Amino acid sequence: MMETLFVGKNTFKFDEIPSTNDWLMNHLFEQSLTEGTLVVAKHQTQGKGQRGSSWEAEGSKALTFSVLFKPHFLNLAQAFDLSVCVALALHDCLSELRPGFSIKWPNDIYFEGKKIAGILIENQISKSAYQHAVVGIGLNVNQTHFENLPQAVSLKQIIGIDFADQQVLERVCECLETRYLQLRAGNYEDLKKAYLSNLYWLHETHTYEIGGRIRKGMITDVLRDGSLQVAFGEHEVQSFDVKEIIFVE
Repeated sequence: MMETLFVGKNTFKFDEIPSTNDWLMNHLFEQSLTEGTLVVAKHQTQGKGQRGSSWEAEGSKALTFSVLFKPHFLNLAQAFDLSVCVALALHDCLSELRPGFSIKWPNDIYFEGKKIAGILIENQISKSAYQHAVVGIGLNVNQTHFENLPQAVSLKQIIGIDFADQQVLERVCECLETRYLQLRAGNYEDLKKAYLSNLYWLHETHTYEIGGRIRKGMITDVLRDGSLQVAFGEHEVQSFDVKEIIFVE
């Protein structure tokens, strides 16, 4: 395996903690943690997802971890660039196993309409500058049963074999570093192009719930600020943030 330059060089492993993201956020300054610090937990008691939801994972059969980044080269208006970068890294890693994975806006990873991975990025801002980003990732690896989650799927279910968690984690870290270095080099346009080319439901007509109303629309773009652009007919295009629109079918 390729050895990473910094992601995972400083690693903390726990059998059980409330949240790997919370652990990193709480220790940002206490230990002067280096960029690329990795926190891995076999089980999270309070794992978090988008929209304030929880992340459910069966102990030792899913990867739950967080990585510390210090993207000082980004201004606040470019914060979503990191989300694009991380989603692409996960997509890169999984697509090495087989085709069919896609990125569901803003940064979930899907396979044939089912969720296999989620990302939660929490930013630490000081004096209107981007200081730290804690990137939490949950990846379903060897689960075959999901309690009350009919739209979830795992690598084992897709590929048909058991996976070694450590090997999967190492490869994810390699892909994260590759895409992050691309972002740090200023290659956002290439990242955006790759992100859109793998975006779930792009240029397809689907049903969405918006403010309690069901509408058919077509995703046309994702703007630099992270908002989703959806066209309703030929003459109406609206932008939404993550709390304003729900994917239906």
